[in-house]
Formats: sequence, structure tokens, C-alpha cells
Amino acid sequence: MSNKRKYSEAELCQILDESEEEYFSDDSSDGEYQPEHESSTESDSDCSGVSQDAEDSSLEAHGVNLLHGVSGDEVPYPASSKKKVSSEICWSPPKVLFIPRHTVTLHRRTASLCNLDMSSDEMAYFLKVFPRSLIIFISQCTNKRLDILRKKKNLVNLCETDPGEILLVLGCMLVMSYNKVPSISDYWSHNPSLGNEAIKGAISRNRFQLLISKLYFTDPEQPASSSKTYYIDEVISCLKHTFSKARDESPYQSIDESMTKFKGRSALKQYLPLKPIKRGIKIWERCDAMTGYAYDLNVYSGKELGQDLPESSTLGERVVLSLTKTIRNPDVTLVFDRFFTSVHLLNSIQYPAVGTAISTRKNMPKFQGKLKRGEFEFLANHQRTMAARWQDSKEVTVLSNCHDATVNTANRKQKDGRKVKVDCPELICFYNKYMGGVDLSDQKVGVYDFDRRSNKWWKKVFYKVLMLAVVNSWILYMDTTKKDVRLLQFIVPLAEKMMAMGKEQSKVKRKRCRGRPSKIAKLMLNVGDHLPVEGNTRRRCMRCAQNKVEKRTKTLCTMCQVPLCRQCFTSYHT
Repeated sequence: MSNKRKYSEAELCQILDESEEEYFSDDSSDGEYQPEHESSTESDSDCSGVSQDAEDSSLEAHGVNLLHGVSGDEVPYPASSKKKVSSEICWSPPKVLFIPRHTVTLHRRTASLCNLDMSSDEMAYFLKVFPRSLIIFISQCTNKRLDILRKKKNLVNLCETDPGEILLVLGCMLVMSYNKVPSISDYWSHNPSLGNEAIKGAISRNRFQLLISKLYFTDPEQPASSSKTYYIDEVISCLKHTFSKARDESPYQSIDESMTKFKGRSALKQYLPLKPIKRGIKIWERCDAMTGYAYDLNVYSGKELGQDLPESSTLGERVVLSLTKTIRNPDVTLVFDRFFTSVHLLNSIQYPAVGTAISTRKNMPKFQGKLKRGEFEFLANHQRTMAARWQDSKEVTVLSNCHDATVNTANRKQKDGRKVKVDCPELICFYNKYMGGVDLSDQKVGVYDFDRRSNKWWKKVFYKVLMLAVVNSWILYMDTTKKDVRLLQFIVPLAEKMMAMGKEQSKVKRKRCRGRPSKIAKLMLNVGDHLPVEGNTRRRCMRCAQNKVEKRTKTLCTMCQVPLCRQCFTSYHT
């Protein structure tokens, strides 16, 4: 080696190009060839793929050291080389003593941080997640809309609203969520089987419809540089803070999308054909996997890059990194589906994470062959991320940075209806157990949803987050009182207390009609005094004259002093 001269950078580039062309020109070479990893020799030996004996021998013949570049001095590959070393991640079967990069969070009890005791009522828990400051802010924004309406229509007698009346309106909305009628105006119906006495006694129909139409959550004067979610940003920002502050972080949390039904016109509307709600506004949520408590949420407004997020990251990676910024206790294990999962995310995230994956994504392991039902296969990379492939009715691929190659059992139904136990990787069992947190939250919110039509997408989102706040306060109530209470048993007294408190605190008092009594009321007063007597002359019957019928009679009513024939006397007084 000492007799061989050192090659210049241009000569080294030519030698490398010729060696690669010589390798790829061979028709018998393996199509699954993967370039050599630029780490240590141990990592190269573990990589799957065809060995580069032809290329190595060619380089050694020209005096190139495979570990340190050129023989003698450590000269690196020239920067001007057209062929760059690939950064593809290598996968290999895990070693016997494989240790994942993170460990799964141990199970612990999640405590409420509301500082409330068992004597606190439902209203106190609701105000912990939907604070009074937000109600005051909504009343101020609504007054700006009412002021615009007053100037536009010249309505001098239009009264402004206040926080008490807004609380009253929210209470009526909760009543309407579990007591549904065909139309909002039907709640004020005089029919006892259709109208609602609590709502009729709390607020008038016209005032409620005015406030619900002018309900606003930001300044009406939208700046030119505002975001697409400008109309609901303040409410979402407030609830994100209170949701996270009111409850300790649960050990297992799931990240997924939630849909708010909306069929109007909006640039934010999404179409997801596989979801129960196919058209609407998409909301990213991070929820407790066991109870469905929502810790964080973001409204999807397009593929916008957030702060401190790399441009090369996928949308799923940006969503996960954005939702995990608000986690206060790092001892949390995250679970998400294949939309969010990528090898880069599992290798770089600072939390234990498990997720199903798409086999064709970048840097995914290349499994060989097909498996029978119940069979599985493991591969691991040098960042200590585990990939498992398991054959169920379909092939499932799961990535995890906190699991090893442990195998568990799962129950599966056969064609004849029998349930048998089959081998299943532990990380897949973990995913199936803790993935449904967001779906559980949607299930609870959708039971008593305030589903009313609106052509404003941000109002539909507000109705959704309002019920989300009710569900979160219900979960906090059960955590503190240790009682298993149904949602209906919680929401009914909450709505009644909101209406009572709002009616008491509101400065806008309902005006009752105090005019002269109606004609029907006068006719039915002292019914016993309405007696028929015979008059002196024949006069036209009052009721027949109203029906344009010419008929005269001597009969008069002693109370009304109007002529009425015998056939019209009873019908006139009823």
C-alpha cells in the first residue's frame, strides 16, 4: 500500500462512477439493492441487501480504503461528487437483547386539578373548562354585531346583551340538545306536548333567535392578515388552555381527526368518505385513550407550516408535533393511526409512540414473502424503532419506539363462529387497546349534539366545542366524586342551573304585554252574566252580519248588549 500513489479528487470521482456503473450494468444484480449506510461497519453488516463485493474489490484495487477513504491519509469523498451517500434507514431482524429507545408508560390514576370537592355542583365544573372570562368576551363581541345591526336597520330600541343573558342562551342550547323538536320556534309553542315551559319562562322567542343569529366570537372587523380560522381562534385558544389545565395528563393518549358536520360553502370543508360524518370541518384532537377527555385540539385550515416545524415534514408529522407541544407531563405514551405515522417521526419524537403505518412510505422496512393468518415478523433499525408485520384478515404493519419483539395472544373469530386465541405482537395489542380515545370523545359528544342548521362554519365548530366542554366537565365531575353518572344526569341539572343563573344575573329583563285585554278575554269575563233577553225592536244579528248574512232578531245579550239570534248566541261567546 505504501508504493501506491495518492489519487486526486477528480480521479477518485471517476473511479467511483466507473465502479457504480459496473455494478448496475450487471443483469444478475438484485433489484432490492440498498446503498451502503454511512455509519459504522457494524451497522453496515446488519443492513439487509446484496453485498457490494464487486465495488469493494474495485475500490481496493485502486488504493481506496472502505472505512477511511483513500489509503494513507484520511481523505474524505470529494464534495463535488455527483453520487451522494444515501441516508436510507436500514432494517434488520432484532437482536435477542433488543432495547427500544423509550419505555411504555406505567399505568397510573389520572387526577383532576380543578380544586373542587364533592359538594361542588355541575355548574362549578363547567366553569372550570368554559370560564366566565370567555362568556364575557362572547357578550362583548355579540354587542358589536348588535350595534352594527342597530345602525343598519335604525333600531333605536334594540337592547345590548350581557354575560348573564349569554349564559342563559347557552343553557337553552343545552336543553335543546337533549330535548329536540322539529323547529326552534316550536319550543315556544302553546301546545303542551310540543312547547318547553323552561325555555318559554326564561327568554322570549324573538330575543333568543336574535341573539343566536348575532352570536359572535371575535372582532367583526377582520384584519387583512388574519388566518382562515379567525372567527373561532379566540374560543379554541381559550379552551385549549383550560382543557389542559383542568386535568392531569393521562398515561395513554391517542391522536386522530374529528369531523364537525357542515354542508355549506367553505374553503375549510373536507370530504372523508370513510367517516360517519363525511362532509364538514376537520379538527385534530389529542384525547385520553380511556375516558375520551380532550386535552388539545386544532382546526384544520390547510397545509400550513406551523412555527418551528420543518418544511420537509409530512402533514401528519406536523399535526402530532403541534399537539404534543402542550403536554405538561412527559410521561405519556401516544397512539395514532397510519395517517400520522412515519419512520422519521418514530425515530425523532421525544415521547413513546405506537402507530400503524403504510408499507409504501419512505424508509419503511421491506418485508419479504407472504404470511398466513396469525403469523408475524419483526424488523428493527439502528434508532431502536421496532416494526412488526402481522397477518390478520389483512396484513397489518405497526411501528413502535417503546416495544420489543414480545408476543401476546388475541381472540379472533373463525368462519364457523368459534373464537380462538392466536399469537399477536404485543405492540399491535397495545395499539388496539389505546387507539380509540378520539372516537370515544366523538361518541359522547354526538349523543346530545346541538345539531342546528347554519351557513357559518364557525358556528358549527362552536356548537361542537361547547358540547366538548360539557363532556370534559362531566369527566372531571366523575373523577372527583368517584360516581358513575350518566351524561344525561349531568347535563340536565347543568342546563337548568345555567338558565336560572343567567336569568338572575342578566340586566336585560323580559317585557310582558300590559295592554288592554283582548276581545275574547272581555267576552269570557263573568260568563254567568251573559244571558239572552228579549228586546223591544228587531235588529240585525251581530254574528250573522259579520258573515254577511241578513238576519234580524229581538234577542240581546245582557252583558254585551248586542243583538244575537238563537243559533249564534253560543258560538259568539266561545
